[in-house]
Amino acid sequence: MAVPTTFRKWWGLGLAVLLGGPAHAQPAYSGPPATAWMQKAQKLQASGDRAGAAAAYAQAYAAYTSVDDSDGMKAALAGKAAAGAGAPAAPAPGPAPVAGHLEGNKPVGLFFVTKSVLGNFRTLSYYFSPEGVAYENPVGLSPAELAATPEKSKGRYTVAGKALSIAWTGYPQPETAAMNRLGGGFSWSGGSIFSAVGPFKGPGQLLGTFEGGTSTYASAVGQSVVSSTLTFRADGTYTSSGVATVTTATARGVAETGGSSQQAGHWKLDGWYLTLTDAQGHTARDVAYPVGTDAKVTLFQFNGMAYERK
Repeated sequence: MAVPTTFRKWWGLGLAVLLGGPAHAQPAYSGPPATAWMQKAQKLQASGDRAGAAAAYAQAYAAYTSVDDSDGMKAALAGKAAAGAGAPAAPAPGPAPVAGHLEGNKPVGLFFVTKSVLGNFRTLSYYFSPEGVAYENPVGLSPAELAATPEKSKGRYTVAGKALSIAWTGYPQPETAAMNRLGGGFSWSGGSIFSAVGPFKGPGQLLGTFEGGTSTYASAVGQSVVSSTLTFRADGTYTSSGVATVTTATARGVAETGGSSQQAGHWKLDGWYLTLTDAQGHTARDVAYPVGTDAKVTLFQFNGMAYERK
C-alpha cells in the first residue's frame, strides 16, 4: 500500500471519526545544534535518566529535522527507543491519565491530532491536563513524563467562548484560534483535527497486522518516507519490518537511498502503554491508543506513528 495513499486514508478517517504537524505553527528551529542534544541525551541515558534522555533525543530529532538530516533523524529516533532498553521504567505514582473529552468547549485529556502542512501529513498526540497545561507529543502520561516533555511543546491553555488559546513556553504570543465542534472533537488552528481518544479495552484489540508511515518533503532536499509494519499475535509475540527511503533531486538527476529492518520479539499492552521487547532484549515503550469507537480497532497511534489495520 503506497504511503501517501495511507496518509489520505488517515486524514479522511480523522475527519470522519472525530471523537473528537506540530499543530501550532512553530518558527524555524533556533536552539542548540543536534549534536549537542545527542551528547546530552547519551549522558542522561548513561546516568539512568531514561525519561530525560528520551526528551533530549526528541529535541535532537527536531534539530535534525530543521536541516533535513535524515540520518540524524533516524539516529535520534533509535536513541529514543534505546533509552528504554532493559526493564521498562514504571510511571511514577500520580493521577491516572484522562481519556479525551470536552467539558463544555474545554478539551480535557488525550486527543489524536491530524494535520497537513505543505504536503506533509502529520499525526500527533495532545494531552490537555485537568490542571490547565497542554502538551504536544508528551514523552508519556505520568506526572514525571509530562514534566520531561520539551519546554516548547507545553504551555498553559484557556478557553474563552469558542476560542482556544495555548501559551506555548518560549513564544511571545499565545496561539489562539476558534474551535469548531465536530462530533466529540473539534478542529482548530490551521485545520488541525482533534479526536478524543481513550486507552485500549484489552490486548485482543491489537491482534493482527498494522501498517504505518511518515512522509516529509522539502523543496531544497527532496522527500523522505518511512514505513513500518507490525503484527501482533495472541501468544504475546510480534514481528515488525520497516523501510526508510530518501529521494533527493539534483542537477544530475534523482538519487534514492534507504534501508530496511526486520525484528521479532514479545509485546505487552499495559493500560496506556505498549511495550515491544526484541530478541536482543531491547525495549521500546510508549503511549499507545486506538482511534475510533469500533469494537475492532482499525487505527492506533504508537511511538509517534499512526498504524492502520491491513
